[in-house]
Amino acid sequence: MSFITKLFSGGAGNIVESIGNALDNVITTKEEKMTLENEIKKAEMQYNLELKKLNIAEEELFLKDVQSARTREVDIQSNQHASTLGKNISSYLAIAATVLCFAMFFTLIFNYDVFSKAENQGIKDVIIYILGVLSALLTQVYSYYFGSSSGSADKTKTIAQALENRNS
Repeated sequence: MSFITKLFSGGAGNIVESIGNALDNVITTKEEKMTLENEIKKAEMQYNLELKKLNIAEEELFLKDVQSARTREVDIQSNQHASTLGKNISSYLAIAATVLCFAMFFTLIFNYDVFSKAENQGIKDVIIYILGVLSALLTQVYSYYFGSSSGSADKTKTIAQALENRNS
C-alpha cells in the first residue's frame, strides 16, 4: 500500500462515522436516516473506486517504464550502426559484477585467517560492505536476465484484466 492509500483509507472510515453520528442528532425519521446511510455508502463506494483507479494508473506508469526499457534494449540490439561494446555493455557489466561478487566470497571464505587479526578488522568491514553491495547488484543482474517472479506475471495479468474491465 502506498502512503496516499494509507493516509486516506484510515481516515475515510472515521470521517464517515463522525458525519453519521453528527447527522443522527439532526435527522429524526427512519426514512431520512436510511436515505442518508445510502448516500454515505454510495460516497464511500465511489471513494474506493477512485482509489482503485489511482492504483491502476500507478501500475500503468510502472509497466510503461519497464516496457520503454525493453524497447530500448531491442532498438540497440537491432541497430546496425551500434558498436559491439554498445550492444554488449550490459552483458559485460553483468559478467564483471558476477565475477567480482564470487571473487569477494572466495576471498572472504578462504582468507579468513588474514581478516581475523585485529589490525585487519577495518579491511574486513570494508570487504563485507562491498560484498553486500555486490550481492545486491548480483540480485539485480539475475532479475534482469532471468526475469521476475511468477507473482509479478500474475499481477501484470490482473492489471491487464482490470484495464479491460475499465475500458468496457
